[in-house]
Amino acid sequence: MSEYLSRLPVGELIALVSVSGGLLIGLVAVAGGIWSDVRKREIAAGLKHDMLDRGMSADEIRTVLDAGTKRSGKCADKPNVGHYV
Repeated sequence: MSEYLSRLPVGELIALVSVSGGLLIGLVAVAGGIWSDVRKREIAAGLKHDMLDRGMSADEIRTVLDAGTKRSGKCADKPNVGHYV
């Protein structure tokens, strides 16, 4: 392998390193995104399991998980500050 690389002209070696580096960066980005998503799901499952162990009902768990999101309904109750009618 090292003999093959040593025979390559400098321009082709730079091209080979550039292409393989770009592919490696893309692969790491995809793998990192997948790992991050899996980890978030593990944390959410652990939180739900902990809340079940504490004796919370399904509605209470849903309320806790939806708190601060658009689904919670609290965002819709806020007045439109700065908008004139």
